[in-house]
Amino acid sequence: MKKYEIAIAAMALLLIAMNSGCRNTGSAEESLSQAPKRATVSDNGRKIDFPSDSPGLMQLITTQIRKGSATLSISAPARVVASVTSDEKGERVVLFESPDITSLYSSYRQSSANAARSAKNLARIKDMFENQSATGKDITDAENDDATAKASVIEMEGRLRALGFNPAELDSEPAGRVWLMADVPEGGIGQIHRDEAVSVSMNALPDRQFTGRAEAIGDIIDPGTRTVKVRIVLQNYGNRILPGMFAAVEFGQPTNSVILLPLSAVVTVDARNYVFVNTSPGEFQRREVNLENIGSTDAIVLKGVSAGEKLVTGGAMLLKGLSFGY
Repeated sequence: MKKYEIAIAAMALLLIAMNSGCRNTGSAEESLSQAPKRATVSDNGRKIDFPSDSPGLMQLITTQIRKGSATLSISAPARVVASVTSDEKGERVVLFESPDITSLYSSYRQSSANAARSAKNLARIKDMFENQSATGKDITDAENDDATAKASVIEMEGRLRALGFNPAELDSEPAGRVWLMADVPEGGIGQIHRDEAVSVSMNALPDRQFTGRAEAIGDIIDPGTRTVKVRIVLQNYGNRILPGMFAAVEFGQPTNSVILLPLSAVVTVDARNYVFVNTSPGEFQRREVNLENIGSTDAIVLKGVSAGEKLVTGGAMLLKGLSFGY
């Protein structure tokens, strides 16, 4: 009897184990069936679809884009490069931040004076030649001197212009003015206009805000810094602004009926800007956009999205990873 009892007990244990295994398998299958489905990516990453039960959707925030008015500013570092004061006799004195520029300006003025003298001398020699008081060699020598003097003026003027100065304006600017030179990134130079009002803050005078004018915009881009020089002129109230001081200049003009895009919606890959448009519930489309007048938080959209569309403004990095396979 004991052998039969042992066999029956073993069979009972086996049945219990089998039932337990079946219950575990069913629980695993049920767990798999309830697991949220992952997003699907198609069209070379340009389209992303999320199932309605995907937790990824909870990470995304969308915003409807509308047209409106904006004043986006472009900030650029600057420094005070020159000021015009008057001495005890009331005569104009131009002070520069650099002794080299001071020397260059002095050489320009000397060359200008020499050119004026040589032009007068040439006219005098020609008059004497007509009256048979000078020879042809005298005229040739005077013409050579005049050409050399003019070439020197052109060289000095070109060097001053390369530094952002117009010699004629340096000679005519009244006392009490200062010039600043701002280095504007080439991407923002198209938004800056000559004679527009600008806001200037001086590092050494944090309690004051100054208003200046964009007097001139450079003709060349610095190949090293990829910036363009913009000369700012403003009044030097109380002569508190000194050559060599550092400053920050804010350029900006109101723009009407534009699509203003939060930069939180923009992702950049290989120097190209993209956004993700919420085309329908759970569906997102990647679009390349052209931007301008990029500020610290917003930019104007030139091409890529239309007013009324919904863009992902929160969680765009998640879509970037899915779209580009990061």
